[in-house]
Amino acid sequence: MCHCVIPVAFEKDTIAACSTPPGVSALALIRISGPLAISIAETLSGATLTPKNPLPTRLSLNTKTLDEVVITTWPNPKSYTGENLVEITCHGNPLIIETILNSIYSLGGRPARPGEFTERAFLHGRIDLTKAEAVLDILHARSNRALLAGQRALAGGLSERLMADREKLLQLLARIEAWIDFPDEDIQPEVGEGFRSEIKDLLKSVATLLDTAPLGHRLRSGYRLVLAGPPNAGKSSLLNALLGLDRALVSSIPGTTRDTVEESILLAGFSVRLIDTAGLRPSSDSIEQEGIARTRAAMKSADLVLALIDSTQSSDPCADEWPSLGPKVLPIFTKADLPPKQKTSGLTVSAQTGAGLDALRSKISQHLTADLATPGADEIAINSRHEDALRRTAEALACASASLSNQTAPELVASDLRLALQSLESILGVGTSEDVLDRLFSQFCIGK
Repeated sequence: MCHCVIPVAFEKDTIAACSTPPGVSALALIRISGPLAISIAETLSGATLTPKNPLPTRLSLNTKTLDEVVITTWPNPKSYTGENLVEITCHGNPLIIETILNSIYSLGGRPARPGEFTERAFLHGRIDLTKAEAVLDILHARSNRALLAGQRALAGGLSERLMADREKLLQLLARIEAWIDFPDEDIQPEVGEGFRSEIKDLLKSVATLLDTAPLGHRLRSGYRLVLAGPPNAGKSSLLNALLGLDRALVSSIPGTTRDTVEESILLAGFSVRLIDTAGLRPSSDSIEQEGIARTRAAMKSADLVLALIDSTQSSDPCADEWPSLGPKVLPIFTKADLPPKQKTSGLTVSAQTGAGLDALRSKISQHLTADLATPGADEIAINSRHEDALRRTAEALACASASLSNQTAPELVASDLRLALQSLESILGVGTSEDVLDRLFSQFCIGK
């Protein structure tokens, strides 16, 4: 459902690229797509190729042998790109790959731009824009959870949800426009509570999906997990223990950490950004004050705050810092290998011995997993473009509902519904500008 004008060059050009990452490998995959794809492959192989039937053969050009390969062809339109598509599996020596590609270019192909294979799939209607973006999300996934979200979107989870809402919106718009076009006919919609109730139901569906956008962003960029507490509470030691390496400087001198230190790890299938911070305490040192201000800013923007409490001290000097942060605070009693001087109710850990670290990882995992329980999370709106379009859709539907309540002219209600439809369809790629498409597909690797 692209509704885009396919550039003339796409109808005439044949593109080729290696889909395998650069470097030496056992095998590599070269793709050719376009009107000359199959004829180029037949020229190089000297064979008549049968669709979808892998053929072991030898490639040669001007009596020069290029490589022993396996060729598979898919004629248009039933291929990934919607064009004639050839995949050549060759040996993964970069010299062989370069020789084969140069031979393809000499026979009428040209080097593909980044993402051009997927762009052609979109422009030929093989996938909508959410599925094209899902390919990018899968390629860039930093965790198992983000990968699962991308795979779900590629399978149609997001687009099916959007298509269902689009169909409901089209029906509402058709009914009110029929009333506008034929006012003398007995086809007036129920512009009272019944019609408005349908708009509200649609608005609720869109809003539920919109509510998952922050979750999508966290899956994509990683959860922010901040280690905070007083100086010398063991924040840097715990960071190093969770990372399994000496990333942060550890010292018995309070206030060693003056700025945030950030590292990423994979924890229970989630990409987590661990952030070590300056200790919280009154200070007259301007540099330390700036570090403490950054600590508070990091806590405010965190998805989870590990509130470190030194069990060898009689009380927590930062106790007043935690309540304002709400349920995202997880109290952790540190230095479990030493005699405690206060009651340690809750998680206790020792960065020195590793005691309690598994329990801490499990608790963090529980918190992050609970985040996935957001209604509608099966169709995660995983990028900011979706979020912006869904927000505009929701605003237009809210205006339409308010207009009905105020008994506004039906033409204004229809205008709001058309705006909602336009915003919703933009997620799927209907009417999307060439600039937006160029920005999107330029983020892909060459050969994808």
